[in-house]
Amino acid sequence: MRQDSFRPSGQPLALTLNPRLDSALSEGWEAWEETARNEGVDRTAAWLAQRLGRPKMKDDLAETVEALLHSDNEDDRALARAEIAELFEGIDDFAADTLWEGVLAAGRQLEDPDIIFEATVRLAAIAESHGDPLAAAEYFIDFLNWRRQDEHTSDADAVQTAFDEIIRLARQDGEQRAAALYEFRQANYTRIAEAEDDRATVGDWESDPRPYESWA
Repeated sequence: MRQDSFRPSGQPLALTLNPRLDSALSEGWEAWEETARNEGVDRTAAWLAQRLGRPKMKDDLAETVEALLHSDNEDDRALARAEIAELFEGIDDFAADTLWEGVLAAGRQLEDPDIIFEATVRLAAIAESHGDPLAAAEYFIDFLNWRRQDEHTSDADAVQTAFDEIIRLARQDGEQRAAALYEFRQANYTRIAEAEDDRATVGDWESDPRPYESWA
């Protein structure tokens, strides 16, 4: 769950020669992709290249943009969205954040734990780089809550990494009680995983079904 303060405090919005795409990006990934389909592959690739500060990259982006805007396969669209989001990281975090949110949404729609976790890691890193460890931790908490739902699966390593990151970020934010709570929860999960219990990879491992919460 992204903090409302993140976008305004992020990098300055990089305006291009296509104000429609610039404006749509500020409304979220769905609005941007709808506008991009209306603009077409060529104009969208040109916009991306310009926003990245690499105008000569337009032709290299065309195939990825085509997949993003017109593929009938949601996996292909998610992959294309992720490729573009990754290009923006460290250059235009506003755009990267917006597109990784789209990747996260696709992962949830597909119920694909690998896509969800990759987007979670990327979004958390962006939030942390902008000085918001709470927002970063909330992405990992959301992942754990998603994973605990019935029939949802993931590798145990992804769960352990999410716990590690929440604990680290809680300490970074000065929230020692929250860190201790998540250490306790992780220890319980580790015992389940070491016992090769099915709950380590499928469904809820907690006896209390209430979702985890942040320290906000």
